[in-house]
Amino acid sequence: MNTFLITNVTVTKMKNITHYQNRVLDKILPPLSKTEPYSELLRVSLLFRQIKDIEVDRVLFNPFKTIINNQLYFHLKSKEEFYNLDKFKNIYRTLVEEFTEDNIDAGENDFMEKYINFQQEIIDKTFKFFVEIDGYEPLELIQFVEKDFFDEFIFSSKRKIEFLKKDTLGLKKEARSSRITVKNKKIFKILERVNLEIDFLKEGVTVTDFINVLTGASEKEIHLNIDNRNFHYLLSKMKEYFFNFSNTTVARTNKIFSKSGTKLTPNNLNNSKSDSPVLKIRIDTIFNSGE
Repeated sequence: MNTFLITNVTVTKMKNITHYQNRVLDKILPPLSKTEPYSELLRVSLLFRQIKDIEVDRVLFNPFKTIINNQLYFHLKSKEEFYNLDKFKNIYRTLVEEFTEDNIDAGENDFMEKYINFQQEIIDKTFKFFVEIDGYEPLELIQFVEKDFFDEFIFSSKRKIEFLKKDTLGLKKEARSSRITVKNKKIFKILERVNLEIDFLKEGVTVTDFINVLTGASEKEIHLNIDNRNFHYLLSKMKEYFFNFSNTTVARTNKIFSKSGTKLTPNNLNNSKSDSPVLKIRIDTIFNSGE
């Protein structure tokens, strides 16, 4: 009797099997070298489509299912939707930011709704996982997993839903408390002069509109008339006139658009840093005058 270890599960290769079964088993069983879970899923899924006997032959089907069950488990654990609660809490803000960057008109509540709906699919065991196979129909893998496959994930999903419905209220209050507020009202006059000198705001947008958006008092879209490098430098000069002011909090207003019409995000704004942008001297002169 030959025994093979498949990610901590032992699969027995029986004596009384045909030469054909033996050859197919050799193809199904994983290589001795360490492999990436999704690569293994692709490999055995392709075999399943190519070798019809796998589905009807218990000798072949059982080790195939074992590989699917184990490799899919490890693959899903690496996905944000299947993170445990502690890991999810640690990256919650990052996930929200990425979601709102990818979905222009969406907000945090939209992210929460989508994530909760996904967790409910896990709890209800209606979640499906398809593998795309070149030249064949996609293969849905949840049909092959063990009955207890979702048990660990269900427990985690329930805790994450509870967190999203209750604990995030505290996170939202914390976020509100860290909103940008005006420290020195001179900034209104200073920015009026900046806009008069360099037209950093497009026509139809006033300095008051701009500051109101920064402080959360307005939902108006702010369209810039200068490039991101000069705007980044302008923000660095504005910082001392506000509380809780940073490039990230400015970008998180989700209301400021670059000269080319692209919505500013923390990443593209931070990547625009320049120590000597074209408008530096003119901006410095105005701020140094203090009015």
